Amino acid sequence: MAPLLELVHVKKRFGQVTIAEDVSFAVEQGAAVGIVGPNGAGKTTLFGVVSGDVRPDAGDVVFDGRVVNRLDPAARCRLGIGRTYQVPRPFDKMTVFENVLVAAQQGARARGGVSHAHALRALESTRLSDDANRLAGSLGLLQRKRLELARAIATQPRLLLLDEVAGGLTDLEVRELVDVVRAANAQGIAVIWIEHVVRALLATVDRLLCLAGGEVIGDGLPRDVLASPRVRDVYLGTDATAAESVA
Repeated sequence: MAPLLELVHVKKRFGQVTIAEDVSFAVEQGAAVGIVGPNGAGKTTLFGVVSGDVRPDAGDVVFDGRVVNRLDPAARCRLGIGRTYQVPRPFDKMTVFENVLVAAQQGARARGGVSHAHALRALESTRLSDDANRLAGSLGLLQRKRLELARAIATQPRLLLLDEVAGGLTDLEVRELVDVVRAANAQGIAVIWIEHVVRALLATVDRLLCLAGGEVIGDGLPRDVLASPRVRDVYLGTDATAAESVA
């Protein structure tokens, strides 16, 4: 079976700064993959290349066997690429349900009862059903993170790109978020998760990539990658053993 996502010799520079230098990797359908790396390693930019927000200077993004380089973010979303952003950006003056409904209608092109069903399932899976009628602008950080996830899930993705959704949360909130991501992955949605809260990744993913200097310097089982001398050299300050506190 062909991979769901392939990056093939992707290169990206901003001026004199190299963000990606011949980056290649593949992600299988239903996989759970984490990405770590120092600040400025190009992790979020790589998500932009996959989602269509950033055009690579060279190389191809292949989704479900199709080169999607020329497709804009909306078209890629409709193909099945959903993503979240580091800073949640809901429509504050709309309710939680309305936010998720818009995602279902625009991202999945669902209409009528189908769009409502997509929205309700996304709210239930992210444990936001009780907040459906609250204004999005009144939510706390954890609930805003959940809403960001719910909106992405409502687009009916086959691939979900999560960009530091655990940042700023308490240990208990991280555990709750891990449960939500695990549940989405268990439904067959492939997940690629950029995260500095490494314990969240180790509780969720079965493969870890480390990016640094515009290249992939580690790729494999999470604890093996974190134990690599090269990864430790460029990714200091991470207490990998803290991941054991999240089951």
